[in-house]
Amino acid sequence: MTQEPSSQNQKSGLNPALKSRMETTHDTGTSSKAPVETATVQREEGRAWPAIWLVVTIVGLLILIYLAFG
Repeated sequence: MTQEPSSQNQKSGLNPALKSRMETTHDTGTSSKAPVETATVQREEGRAWPAIWLVVTIVGLLILIYLAFG
């Protein structure tokens, strides 16, 4: 729901062609499923990320040790 801007704000807006309007329809009779219920994820999807983070962390630590002591 939007409120009508004051006349001063209407004149100094970034986009003067943009009109402010108030939404007057709101349907509470229709509901939808929760996003968790409608998400589809494959069983094996995302299993590689812990290994990727482990490799990235080890490489980062090796670079840090090289720069600090090398």
